[in-house]
Amino acid sequence: MGNARAADAIELIEQVLDLLSRAMELELAWSDHPEGESGAIDVVQRELEAVRGGELRMSVVAPMKAGKSTLVNSVVGYELLPARAAAMTTLPTRIVLDRRVHEAQLTDHDNDHFAPVLELREEDAAQFNLLVKALRAQVSKPAAGDLLKQYPHLASLVNDILSDRVEDIGVRYEGRAAVQKCLTLLNDLVRLAGRVMPDGWKADLVDVPVVRTPYWSVASEETDGPGRLVIVDTPGPDEYELADMLTTVVRRQLSESHIVLVVLDYTKMGGKSDAQIRELMEPLLTVVGADKLFAVVNKIDQKRHETDLDNEGIVRSACANLGLTDARASSRVFTVSAEWALASVQVLAALARSDDAPMADGSAARLARLLYPVDWQDQLEDMSPGRLRKSTKRALEFSRIDQFLVSVVAWLRMRVLRLAVDAALDKAGAELSDLQTATLARRDLIGRESEDLAAAARQISADLDAIAGFRSQVSSPSKLAGELAGQLSKGELKQAGAEGERVVESFRDAMKAENSQSWSRNPMAFFTGIFRRGDGAFEFATQEAAEDFVRTEVLWYRQKLDIVLERARKHIESRVGASAEEQVRRQSERVRPVVVRAATRMKDEFDVTFSIPAWELGRANVAELPTELQTETKATSRKVEREYHQRSWRTLWLWKSTYSRTETEITEEHTYLVRPDAMAAGLQASFDERLKEIHAALGGHVREMITQQVSQYYDQVEAFLQRYRHILQQSAEDNQLQEKRQVELRESLTAFLDATRALHSEVRHLRDV
Repeated sequence: MGNARAADAIELIEQVLDLLSRAMELELAWSDHPEGESGAIDVVQRELEAVRGGELRMSVVAPMKAGKSTLVNSVVGYELLPARAAAMTTLPTRIVLDRRVHEAQLTDHDNDHFAPVLELREEDAAQFNLLVKALRAQVSKPAAGDLLKQYPHLASLVNDILSDRVEDIGVRYEGRAAVQKCLTLLNDLVRLAGRVMPDGWKADLVDVPVVRTPYWSVASEETDGPGRLVIVDTPGPDEYELADMLTTVVRRQLSESHIVLVVLDYTKMGGKSDAQIRELMEPLLTVVGADKLFAVVNKIDQKRHETDLDNEGIVRSACANLGLTDARASSRVFTVSAEWALASVQVLAALARSDDAPMADGSAARLARLLYPVDWQDQLEDMSPGRLRKSTKRALEFSRIDQFLVSVVAWLRMRVLRLAVDAALDKAGAELSDLQTATLARRDLIGRESEDLAAAARQISADLDAIAGFRSQVSSPSKLAGELAGQLSKGELKQAGAEGERVVESFRDAMKAENSQSWSRNPMAFFTGIFRRGDGAFEFATQEAAEDFVRTEVLWYRQKLDIVLERARKHIESRVGASAEEQVRRQSERVRPVVVRAATRMKDEFDVTFSIPAWELGRANVAELPTELQTETKATSRKVEREYHQRSWRTLWLWKSTYSRTETEITEEHTYLVRPDAMAAGLQASFDERLKEIHAALGGHVREMITQQVSQYYDQVEAFLQRYRHILQQSAEDNQLQEKRQVELRESLTAFLDATRALHSEVRHLRDV
């Protein structure tokens, strides 16, 4: 797309903003934005700024500990976002990549040369300072002890809060250390609030923290392009304790994003978090389209066995989990090791400064630990700058980050204008459509009796009160969720458990049948190294052979158990979806007569429909069976005849005499034992653990789904009625004007309506170009 279309879009959206401002002056009520008409205008204004700056917003979503922050840091080119062993990100953060740092600019500088800047809105900084005070009142010293057992990484923050040592949160922080310190504090405050006061604090933020930073990467040349990339770091969808607090904030960031990057953890492929991400993506996919959803499978360095999924298998699995079914879906899924990538990038950036820099800043040691986990210190001592550079490039190639950067980030940057323009036009078109409806309604009500309009407005107020009463009578979501979870536990989960037990029992029978064969009927035992013993164990000469035997023998049964879990999952999804629909249907039956009466009074036919998005528990595949091997030491004795030489006094010690003696020789060797009962127990334990995960997910997610769907239903009904009540009230005031003024107002609204329709037509036309 050329700059001409962008220029046309900028001019057109400026006209839309001007029209919306005039609508505010006319006191027209058209928007269902949470912050009203002013909030709607702010959204369009932000979209316009994105077009002017060529700004592409990419939301990054991942389950906890998938390595999202490490991946973002590897794209930025240095450790910007704080990371640790415990989950870090809890608060959405926008990272604006302002400019690319050239390699020559890194000379004689350390990473602080990037000099990131963190900015907070004044209202949000004040809200966080109030949160600190609220936490101080909430967290007592006795309760702090139990809290820190679960979250030991919050110990310092809890102690600072109790001792009133938390510094006031400001609106601007400069430099990497200051930015990381503030981000860590904000994220930990949110996590602590989610733990101790989930119902007492809502993240009603004006905006999220914004970090502006230069960036650098080995693939910078290839990823350059027009526009500016903005990465939106978001908390994981499995952050259950934060869901209620952050739902509005996270969804706002997602709704304003142009594309979405999902980060999956290779070591947890098939886990429940994958489908939760897909559920979170569903509303956004209807706007951005599945073709703008990318995925990165991280931690591929954790592949340990030949039986692990190859790269093609990983891509297929990710596509299935995320619901990517189009022909080019696989081209949007990448495999990386973010840890190896970041370590490599840091070393190369240090080498750009000087040959000694990687040793001085510790980046070489970090990479050496990955390359040589056993003797990294010895390897590091013997490593010349040339060898370090060569090893780093190999590690970078292994990380596959270059393929991701060139293929994805370059794709995004080169298409930034079209994506930004399309999103801005979509937002502007939606507002103009709503504005037409509101303008038409107000114009046509001019000339009606003011008292009739005022009475209709009062009636809508009464309708709103009635609906609020219905809403307050909705059964507790926790109670509904508990009842449904109990039913599913007694039904689908119990049945799945019984089926799983039968599969494991068939495995036991197969192992007994195999073990009942004598080794004489299996003459290859001497060559394969597998021996059956009288006590039922299988004996192996090496640990690797024993582990391979376990993986091979349980593979088919694991697949059978996966089928059992998948069938149970689908049944549960169906039941949960049907239950949520039933709850909304029941509320609709109570509310709809009220809404229909209001519509009849308005003489404006309408129908409020609410779709129930699909909800999935996630694929709960049986984990690979942990191999618990027993070792045994065998002592073997045999008679050997040895020759001995000695000197004798009889020969005056001058000559040796030789004699033979038979002795018993004892040798020791280690063998590795695999017991079928232990294999069956491990298989059953893995299956049971997945059932427990499904059961644990039921309560929280059923409650969340029912709450969300019922609340969404009532929110939309109330927004509809409030909007038309405002129109009625405004029209009642209009009709108190003198007849001449009413005529002038009708003419003004007609002209305004014509302008709105014309502008809307232009927006739609440009959107289709």
